[in-house]
Amino acid sequence: MESLDLPLFPLNTVLFPGMALPLHIFEGRYLQMIDDCLNKTRQFGVVLARPEREALPEGYSIGTSALITHVERLKDGHLDIFTAGLERFRVLDWIRTEPYAVGRIEPFPLEDTQAKELVGLVRAASGYFVRYLRLAGDVLGTVIRVDHAPEDASTLAYMMAIARQIANEEKQGLLGIASLPLLLWKEAAIMSREEVLLARMKTAQEEQAVYIRGIRDWLSLN
Repeated sequence: MESLDLPLFPLNTVLFPGMALPLHIFEGRYLQMIDDCLNKTRQFGVVLARPEREALPEGYSIGTSALITHVERLKDGHLDIFTAGLERFRVLDWIRTEPYAVGRIEPFPLEDTQAKELVGLVRAASGYFVRYLRLAGDVLGTVIRVDHAPEDASTLAYMMAIARQIANEEKQGLLGIASLPLLLWKEAAIMSREEVLLARMKTAQEEQAVYIRGIRDWLSLN
């Protein structure tokens, strides 16, 4: 695969292809990085930052390229930018870290995208995804309207990863999975686990609401 050099932005988030990522830029070196990107391809790479106690490199080796779609320059010199995740990549080498990080990267596309087992995996994963979103909406007290999940396996896999309310390290693990069938299988397993937890939370909320209504009714009679 052809490699290229790309500015890298270590962040406390995991970016997936198709994911929207707004950022407030205030640090000098990253203001320079964004200006340099705007004068070239409007792209940089997002990698999950490693804990400060760990040695360099600053971020993990699997990340996602981000396209700058909108820039708002603020009076204080800071920037509000809006970006969209494009493609996964693997960092082959950290070329420099000053004034900002630049890495030599190569594409890291999903493999086995035509595997026969995808038909069944997409069907199963779609069911988990729709139920998860509806349950999450119930628990959060909001309405999440979703009738069906994406039919494209890659799009579904990334949407499920974006929707996950899990630790960054676990999301980074999903981002690093090479095989599309394995990624969907892992996500279906996570959603199955979280579906049980959300159902318990919903039941607990309903029982609490009944208890509170009972207390209010009793107080109104006395």
